[in-house]
Amino acid sequence: MNIILMRHGEAVPFAVNDGDRELTPKGKSEASRTGTQLKNGGWIPKSVFCSTRIRAQQTAALVLESLGSDLEPEIIDGITPEDDWSAAMAVIESHASDGSLFVFHQPILTDIVGYLTEGRADIDVQPRAVPATAYLLNLSAFLPGAATLVGAYQP
Repeated sequence: MNIILMRHGEAVPFAVNDGDRELTPKGKSEASRTGTQLKNGGWIPKSVFCSTRIRAQQTAALVLESLGSDLEPEIIDGITPEDDWSAAMAVIESHASDGSLFVFHQPILTDIVGYLTEGRADIDVQPRAVPATAYLLNLSAFLPGAATLVGAYQP
């Protein structure tokens, strides 16, 4: 199964509530550019999931727009920056199918990618997860080291 794990685009640094932080103009451009790169690489998601945070929802919508897709992202709990990475991975696993895209946050993004590709959540995943980075993984199970990093797209 192939899945895409993506970080949201650049967001404003502060808001009354962290969940209300919106994408900056740069963040909107980043999300669209990564979406275009996915499309050009032939990676068109069949389902899209995002965290409850506005910035992840906006990123997912902009990626879908740049893909020319009429899919609607499904908002799911358990994949915010405050969530434990292993619990977040279980949430992703419960929703994942071939062609799924998940838009969520650091630091849990690279913890999950590191665990799945190298068997350790504390490795320095390359390329680093700058805003709007998308990691394409091929995996048969959500087990340590069971995934191959097929590619990474950055704005």
